[in-house]
Amino acid sequence: MKKIGKIIGLLFIIISIFQGCRSGNKSKEVAGYQYKGASMKLNGKLDAKIGSWVKEGIECYGVAIMSDKEGNVKVAKEIKSKVVQIQSDKIKMKALETVSLAPKAGCNKLGVTQGEIWWEEDGELFQTREEAVAFIRTKLVPLKKNNTGRVTVDGK
Repeated sequence: MKKIGKIIGLLFIIISIFQGCRSGNKSKEVAGYQYKGASMKLNGKLDAKIGSWVKEGIECYGVAIMSDKEGNVKVAKEIKSKVVQIQSDKIKMKALETVSLAPKAGCNKLGVTQGEIWWEEDGELFQTREEAVAFIRTKLVPLKKNNTGRVTVDGK
């Protein structure tokens, strides 16, 4: 009786080994393991400022800003960029072009180079270059007086 028990146990082990080591097509099984990421939704502040058009991988325009120590905007230019990653409170961006800002006293950042990555937290993103330029002209660039006494928006 002990021999029959040992034989059945041995057969069970051998069958288990063969079942575990079968060489079948695993592609369907592996496909089931692929991660399907949840889409990240922007917080209320960014969603209200940017809108629902922003998605990972989309090309858009950001704004490169040079300001002085007091926070006054000295130079601002639009920059073509790509959305790399979206989190609820910030958007990871990658510069698709190099933008050089004029050197100013008291500023150590003179521009953005192609391929540079930054986190956009303020929401200054635009679908077109024209929208970015309009934002710069109306919201960012302070009014300056030129030597003729006329007030201009962008110092021209």
